[in-house]
Amino acid sequence: MGSTSVEIAAAPVAVLPRWRELDWQSALVFAAAGMAVVLFALVPSTTRIAAAQLDGFSIGLIRASGAGLAALPLLLVLRPRAPQRPHDWALLLFYALGNFAGFPTLFSLGTQRTSGAHAALIMAAMPLIAGLAAMVLDRRLPGRGWFVGAAIALVGEAALVTFGNAHSGGATFAGDVIVLAGCALSALGIVAGARLSARMPPLSAALWAIAIAGIGLAPLTFMRIAATSHAYQHLTVTVWVAILQITLGAAVAANVLWLWAVSRGGLIRIAPIQFAQPVCALFFASTLLDERLTGQLLLAAAGIVFGTVTACRAARSNAAKQTSVPSPAAASGKRSVAAIAFAQLPFHRAPSIVPAANVDAVLSERIEQVIVRCREKFPAVLAAGAHRLVRAQVQIA
Repeated sequence: MGSTSVEIAAAPVAVLPRWRELDWQSALVFAAAGMAVVLFALVPSTTRIAAAQLDGFSIGLIRASGAGLAALPLLLVLRPRAPQRPHDWALLLFYALGNFAGFPTLFSLGTQRTSGAHAALIMAAMPLIAGLAAMVLDRRLPGRGWFVGAAIALVGEAALVTFGNAHSGGATFAGDVIVLAGCALSALGIVAGARLSARMPPLSAALWAIAIAGIGLAPLTFMRIAATSHAYQHLTVTVWVAILQITLGAAVAANVLWLWAVSRGGLIRIAPIQFAQPVCALFFASTLLDERLTGQLLLAAAGIVFGTVTACRAARSNAAKQTSVPSPAAASGKRSVAAIAFAQLPFHRAPSIVPAANVDAVLSERIEQVIVRCREKFPAVLAAGAHRLVRAQVQIA
């Protein structure tokens, strides 16, 4: 009896730390993903705040160059593998140009001429542009669900750009078009990054692309700062904080946090968190910029978000079906551009690529293991708890 009670009392010591470790890991993964979403959602508002004292072109250059300089120490510490073939280097250069050089510049120029809410909702449609470009390269038509979702989102975008400017303070048609052009360029960069991520780790590709874009734009950035040095002499603390957020927060920290969260938590569990980004962006535009959220704006937002979610779900389910059917490309270990691009969407960066069917199987296996462990250990935990309670009562008596 004595040996049995000792074994029972010792059982929770071996079990509870594992559960605590599991809970802390899950909480940390979701916290990292949530922080990345918040950092990205802040970009339209912080760009508008910085535009109060700086021009959009300078903001875009500072964002790209500052992120590149911040990525250099990470390259030196982590020493990620560089591309090996000339074709991979070409993809990396296009990835850097579209996603980390052209997009920040055009987005900052456009956001200066439109409202933060408009810029946020135009960004929400980027997955559709990237997915369409990927499927054109794959020469593969999406399913009907994708077309339905894309049509709904397109109607929402058209209503936003055409009719939403009348009641949105600071929003202009030209600004919306410039933001849309930047998002389209970023979407093409996503496709290049997706093809590159099939042959090298996504984090390595992202760090190399950020560094290349920053180094490439650094001379132009310094020339621009020197030509407009008077504008930096009286910058407020709020503007400096906004610059740090769009440079270090959104361009570097958010990418690293999201890539780490996806690699640890799995794409299926983490990716849906990103659908909160447009909602958070509208909230920040309303609170930080005092922008009025009209009924037309909210209706357009609902159409854009609903259409994007519908299209992304349809594309992922289609990619999962294609992954489950053996093909020559799958047999050779290659994946289509659309499958990779939709795996990393809706986030317009390059997270770890895991086929949906494989992730589902792994998660199901882990869940079954947890259930079996609960069935084996839970009675022992209850018995040990009762034993400790009785012993405590005896000591009190």
